[in-house]
Amino acid sequence: MGKSLKKQRYLIRVPGTSANLGPGFDIMGLAVNVYNQFFFEFSDKSAYKTQLVDGRPVPFEPSDDLVWESYKRYFSIFLPNQEPLPYDLSMDLNLPLKGGLGSSASAVVAGFSAARLAHKKFYKSDKLPDENLFLYELAEVEGHADNTIPAYMGGLVLAYFIERKRLHFFKKKLPTNVSIFIFIPNIEIETSASRRTLPVSYSTKDVIYNMARVATWFEFLGTKRFSHLRLAVKDKLHTPYRITKHPVLPKLSEFIEKLGGCYSLSGSGPSLLLYCKKSEEEKFHKEVELFLNEHISSELLYSFKKLKVDNKGTIIKKL
Repeated sequence: MGKSLKKQRYLIRVPGTSANLGPGFDIMGLAVNVYNQFFFEFSDKSAYKTQLVDGRPVPFEPSDDLVWESYKRYFSIFLPNQEPLPYDLSMDLNLPLKGGLGSSASAVVAGFSAARLAHKKFYKSDKLPDENLFLYELAEVEGHADNTIPAYMGGLVLAYFIERKRLHFFKKKLPTNVSIFIFIPNIEIETSASRRTLPVSYSTKDVIYNMARVATWFEFLGTKRFSHLRLAVKDKLHTPYRITKHPVLPKLSEFIEKLGGCYSLSGSGPSLLLYCKKSEEEKFHKEVELFLNEHISSELLYSFKKLKVDNKGTIIKKL
């Protein structure tokens, strides 16, 4: 890399993700059309200045800057003899912090992707890692392949680690005869704190129950029958322990099932992903809004909206 660097700007757009999808604890995730956008600038004057797009300070401490941490991590793994190239960053954040929609994963994906972009553009004599090794290390940084891989790849993804620093994953498309909505209560939940609510061991019966439901996910993807999806999202490994921590969620989940729909806790919560038949989307939307207005609105602030699956994943664009 030369001594002088002309200013270059890039947009890295990362979709939100809903992990687990019921029984797929730590292996299944879905990318959705809510985005965090990261505007990176590389120049001689860059000095790791990080702010929101409107100039306001970021809503977290410097020690919690996952973009910077993952950016550094890439250099330490793939460019260990190089100093990280400084950047300035503006962020447009639309994913709720600690809300179960992959906000942390989006930051990790952005930082790791920006580092690989810098590698490709400014360190051309150093060999780039192959795609699978890049994805493996990306998932290792955040610790949850069910968030980082769909955020990067898009679509519905099953991902897990295998030996010799490899990542195995399958990318699928959610059938188009299903509509999805998201209920996001204005509550922040730390994933680490949520994990502490889980038991240290599970019965064989409960593990088999979840294995059967993951298998039913594949049946649903093949048949597109909504009755299969209603079975597929059932879970005994994490949802029962997490959902009861928030009194609003059991109320809503019971109502969704009475409507003929189904749900999955988004990541560790507190957001809830709701599913219905596309043919019943309008009625479902109205009925849920009525229920929320009558039973939930006085208890807490929340948002409820329709989502679409993002099948493209992370997009990098030169500005």
